[in-house]
Amino acid sequence: MVTGNIVSTVSDVVIWWESMRGAVVSSERVAGQEVSEQQDPQRRASDAAEALAAEGEAVTARAVRARSGVRMTVAAEAARDWNERESQARAVPEPPAAVQTRFTALWREAFTMARAEFDQSRAGWLAKVAQAEAERDAVAEEIENAETERDEARRETVTGREQAAAAADAAREALAAERSRADKAEARLEAIEAERDRLIAERDREQHRRENAENQARRLQAELSAAHEGIPAVNDQEN
Repeated sequence: MVTGNIVSTVSDVVIWWESMRGAVVSSERVAGQEVSEQQDPQRRASDAAEALAAEGEAVTARAVRARSGVRMTVAAEAARDWNERESQARAVPEPPAAVQTRFTALWREAFTMARAEFDQSRAGWLAKVAQAEAERDAVAEEIENAETERDEARRETVTGREQAAAAADAAREALAAERSRADKAEARLEAIEAERDRLIAERDREQHRRENAENQARRLQAELSAAHEGIPAVNDQEN
């Protein structure tokens, strides 16, 4: 109901204004044509101004002169007259008091309804914005948690690698120490075996010497026994 009244009132105002504007423009154009018929250069300049306006071009003295071929003074006057007529045609007169009163009431009612619709739409959009912001914050929190977990996993990975590297270094050092101890033990074992072999060889030589000495002692004993046995025979021979 309100919208229909607004459209009807606005349409009436527009129709009234167009009729007034058409009457003013027509009277001015008739007066201009009467003068132009008496002065041919002014007529050409005026026609050039109308043609420029119809083509959507700016109506200037330079443009009118280029289109009509008249002097610059004539072109400037024609351009000025056309722009003044256009300004007067565009001037909007004050509407009648009754129209103004009715329009103000309709405008107030339309504005109130539009404001209510705007407030309702604005509340809905604010709720959607709040929901979107909450979802954005939730996603941001999830991303932050994921990044924190990633950083912790990365730190744990780095720590594990460092611990593994430290354990490997410790194992290499322990292996080197064991190898060093094994090398030293092997060297001591070789030294002991060499000393054992030396002692065995010396024992064997000592035993060989003892056996030689025993053999020599037995031989001397035998010789001594033989010598003792031969002594009585010599004594008997001497007697």
